[in-house]
Amino acid sequence: MRSAGRRPVRHLARSAVRSGRIAVVLCAVAASMARSLVRHAGRGRRDRIVRDAGTVVSAALWRLGPAFIKVGQMLSSRRDLFAAAFCEELEAGLARGRAGGVRAGVEIGSVAAVERRRVGGVDAAVKTIHPTAAELLRVDLGLITAMTRLAGVPLRRSGPTLRRVVHEMCESVRRQTDLVAEAEILRRFEDLEQSLPVVFPRVLAGDSGPEVLTMTWIPGQAGGRRFAHPRRTAKRLVLTVYEMLFITGVVHCDLHPGNWWELPDGRLAIVDAGFTYELDDDMRTHFAEFFLGMSSGNAEVCATHALAAAAEPVSPENEKAFRRDMEGLIGSTTGLTAGDFSLAGFAARFFAIQRRHRAYSRAEFVFPLMALLAIEGQVKQLDPKINFQSLAGPVVLRSIVARARAGRAR
Repeated sequence: MRSAGRRPVRHLARSAVRSGRIAVVLCAVAASMARSLVRHAGRGRRDRIVRDAGTVVSAALWRLGPAFIKVGQMLSSRRDLFAAAFCEELEAGLARGRAGGVRAGVEIGSVAAVERRRVGGVDAAVKTIHPTAAELLRVDLGLITAMTRLAGVPLRRSGPTLRRVVHEMCESVRRQTDLVAEAEILRRFEDLEQSLPVVFPRVLAGDSGPEVLTMTWIPGQAGGRRFAHPRRTAKRLVLTVYEMLFITGVVHCDLHPGNWWELPDGRLAIVDAGFTYELDDDMRTHFAEFFLGMSSGNAEVCATHALAAAAEPVSPENEKAFRRDMEGLIGSTTGLTAGDFSLAGFAARFFAIQRRHRAYSRAEFVFPLMALLAIEGQVKQLDPKINFQSLAGPVVLRSIVARARAGRAR
């Protein structure tokens, strides 16, 4: 009884210490950036200031731990929103593990380390969770949840929905420490190799378990990221994500540059399935129909399925206004190429319409958008003319037909 009573006290103490450490790191970042500005601003070295910012931020995120590193890894792919030099430094410091204390044969990620070994005569990648990762995630995600509760108080109606969304996101991040679940996702992703030029690590079941995940080793890109046919690579990356979303039903939220590359034969290697989210059949149907309406310019279909995915019922007056605003949004984005279309901008306008008419989505509806946002910047860099909507159409239709046939069979 006495030890059980001490647990909340220890938890509060750890949270307080963690909050203090976060504040100290943020102050150190501000001080480092101030020094960089003083050193370079008067000499017109804007690029040097931007690169210093990337270096300082990536180092700070490594000090803060897994939850913060995930944010940095996502930012490293958004060259359409941030300066290229800043993203390059983030990618080098986070996605490639330069700031993580890499040693020979070991790649260090935000949650786990992957070591190259010979296992049973096979060249293997052996993944283990960092000893402190689970505890750091628990404390950090607890702090994020607490801050969300405070932020939800003045938001009134949207507060409960915000808390549900953040809760689902935190749970998804926390599941990155579940190696058994990751092994199962990798096995499901293997089916994509039958229809797409992609390759995933094979799980070596006899050498894997709750404490370790052993997979076949896939060689990386020698000499950095290079693409012989950037437009082809962009199309393959987008189609892979669509197949995951609409066919497999598993949302990969973590396709930053360190988790995928192109092999010499043109196939895409995807080597991490820790940060994923599985959509249920109901939500997968709503998102597929929403995306089909988006790609065909049918605002009525988009609005119908967005409302069906709402966390709470919407009044008739708000529904009518919601449909009207969705017609304006879809009409302004139909047919745009990647160079003109901004998924981040679309998502911001879409969520603004939801807030305006109190049609808040269930948390699950957000994850597919996260998966697409994770690759948008990379795709734009490879091929600004690619059309997200037209590529989605055939995959979405195939998924709808497959589910209809499965329903009739049942």
